[in-house]
Amino acid sequence: LGIAAWDLIMWSNTMRLIVGLFMQLFLSLTCFAHTFSVYVSFSMPKQLLIETLQESVQLNIPVYLNGLHQDSMAKTVRKIMSLSQSVPNLNLQIDPTAFERYAITSVPALVVDNGHVFDVIYGNLSLKKGLERIVDQGVSGLSLEQLRGHYER
Repeated sequence: LGIAAWDLIMWSNTMRLIVGLFMQLFLSLTCFAHTFSVYVSFSMPKQLLIETLQESVQLNIPVYLNGLHQDSMAKTVRKIMSLSQSVPNLNLQIDPTAFERYAITSVPALVVDNGHVFDVIYGNLSLKKGLERIVDQGVSGLSLEQLRGHYER
């Protein structure tokens, strides 16, 4: 092979290596993306429930219920519709498996999960303050930069 052909082969292999490294970096960053979730119950004081739901909408964090209100789909729908009047754009889901996954035992609860480990904060604390505590004291590796990026969405 001539020098020009050899240079072309080396350049091609170098580009493959660079693209491969970039893909690994991209995959590692996306695999460790943090997810946020909030856990509530209709048994919470109404004002606390509404404030928690409003802040979850502002921060674009999904909210989960453990089950149906009084074991009735109709009553649950009525409750959610009523809450939607006070909290437009409400993202409220029923998912008992999420409660089990994070061993949620009381509400309200805020969870930050990086796909490997997670943090849970319970109690009457604003979601923003809870996220800041997780940045300072949590094990999920949430950084202030990631938190700011989430706020800007």
